[in-house]
Amino acid sequence: MLAGLPKILFWDVDLEMIDPVRHSRFIVARVMQFGGPVEIGWLLRMFPEDILRAAVCRSRTLDRKTAHFWGIHFGIPLEEIACLKEPSLLESLFPELNWRVFQTSRQ
Repeated sequence: MLAGLPKILFWDVDLEMIDPVRHSRFIVARVMQFGGPVEIGWLLRMFPEDILRAAVCRSRTLDRKTAHFWGIHFGIPLEEIACLKEPSLLESLFPELNWRVFQTSRQ
């Protein structure tokens, strides 16, 4: 297990089963999506920028607002972010919600 892993964000998984190398994209996306300033600080200290950038580009679990924020933070062109190309996993699972509240215009 990763030292200092914000356990409150991983209530649904067995923390002993999380491998920081194998599950790095899962960990990064979960903290980016739901973490506060303390958890984000931990994330930025624990993972190199290339891992963080890859998680932003490949994750389909980030909502559009979060993906835009991290894309801008890392200077990633929005067209390279998977969840901005097609509906995010959350949007696919809950299409009845008004996701436009959370979105900026698609290009």
